Amino acid sequence: MTIPKILHQTWKTDRIPDKFLSWSTSWEKHNPGWRHILWSDRMLLDFVAEHYPDYLETYCSYKVGVQRADAARYMLLHHFGGVYADIDCECVAPFDGLLDENRVVLCKEPQSQSDAQTRMRNLPHLLFNGTMASPKGHPFWPHLLAYLPLVKDARDVLDATGPCLLTAAQLSFPDQSAFAIHPNELFSPAGSSGNSADAATTATLSIHHWAGTWWIKPKPPSLLARLRQSYYQVRHALTKGEQLDLAAAQAAVDPAALNRLPPSGNNIAILVPLRDAADHIEPFLAALARLGHPKECIKLVFCEGDSSDGSWERLTEATAALNGNYRDIVLLKKDLGIKMERAKRWKPSLQRKRRSAIAAVRNHLISHGLDASDDWALWIDIDVWRYPSDAISRLIASGGRIVVPNCAVAPGGGSFDMNSFATLRKPRDYRYYRALRGGLYQPPAKENTRLYLSDLRHLDSVNLDGVGGTMLLVDAALHRGGLNFPEIPYRFLLETEGFAALANDLGVVPLGLPKIEVLHVPW
Repeated sequence: MTIPKILHQTWKTDRIPDKFLSWSTSWEKHNPGWRHILWSDRMLLDFVAEHYPDYLETYCSYKVGVQRADAARYMLLHHFGGVYADIDCECVAPFDGLLDENRVVLCKEPQSQSDAQTRMRNLPHLLFNGTMASPKGHPFWPHLLAYLPLVKDARDVLDATGPCLLTAAQLSFPDQSAFAIHPNELFSPAGSSGNSADAATTATLSIHHWAGTWWIKPKPPSLLARLRQSYYQVRHALTKGEQLDLAAAQAAVDPAALNRLPPSGNNIAILVPLRDAADHIEPFLAALARLGHPKECIKLVFCEGDSSDGSWERLTEATAALNGNYRDIVLLKKDLGIKMERAKRWKPSLQRKRRSAIAAVRNHLISHGLDASDDWALWIDIDVWRYPSDAISRLIASGGRIVVPNCAVAPGGGSFDMNSFATLRKPRDYRYYRALRGGLYQPPAKENTRLYLSDLRHLDSVNLDGVGGTMLLVDAALHRGGLNFPEIPYRFLLETEGFAALANDLGVVPLGLPKIEVLHVPW
């Protein structure tokens, strides 16, 4: 199969706006005799319903039109083959040289356009999906389409349907000889801040003009927004409380610990803080027993405090029966005297007190539970109830020194542990200052300033700005070297989030593994 002479373009209606018309007609000028199909939104809906009914629910669930346009272009290339081109792409040379290809023809995004996306997502490159060519029925497209339901709720269009999804699908396709991947000069000579016409070379067949028809352009702040910002800035200044000195916090960490390679040993200390968790103890121990890691390499370290349900007694009794099964079992107790109604523990006004206490318990576990014999520290919350039996080996195999899997409540559902995140954008408008409560940055999930691991299920790993503690693997040398959990806000972040921020500032980048899922008990 080779590439047929068909050009696909999409627009909201069956009439292309005048400002795009010359670019659209350029394709007919350089490729006479080709079949040119302009697909309206209404036509695409009928096409998907007829030819890809298994994806209709996903297609109709998209919140913005560009996601449907993205998903549909992959289906069109699979069903018909040919060339797909966005309407802000101008053809500057005939495509005849591609017609004998039996591979999917793609080009990379300009580096200036892709750097931020590839760095965070650990991708070697980013593919451009504004112009693509393919034979009819190529097996790569069903491979890509299978990702669509997994990431249909991703916060960033780039991950739900766009270039990041296309790139992840290409990298995971078993047969890499199926692609002809060209430098960006082929279809996209320059990024959005450059001049595409000036950057074109003799190899360029089309030019992307970056019209950004789907971008949401920010409006100048209104008077009300400016007044809100001033109010929230003043509120933050009056209520931020004590903050860690950044330089002092960084200087407290031993540089020798930071400069080490990940450990080669398999001794692991599983560190478990718990409070009022009597009902979870026996099931938790049963889940640990199913881990594939050698038990002679595992040390269990528990720290209980402030419980009123008999957790300490239950823990003592349950672990006594396990003596000899593990490398060691250590039981610690640390009461902080903090009382908090369980139903209200998520209130923003309580987070500084609550998470400072959790950080103190974690640091107590480090100072009294870790020693030189431990290669790794694995933090697991007592109410994490299901995880792969090979979870430890997969986390270690990532090559990271700080690693988290995706913690959800329902299989395939949204992330439960929302402390594991990559920062998407953080405009310093009134919404940013409104989210600074009690000296902590606590943005509502709906504001889309962060990507969570459930948004990134198409990726093998992602660089994180924050980590959660539901399951968290740490090179024990980092903890022994002083990289612990801030009990006072560091960059307006506490506990595991502050730990990740400090690690990043010191050059140790935490990794998230979206494809490894662990389950937290439903609340």
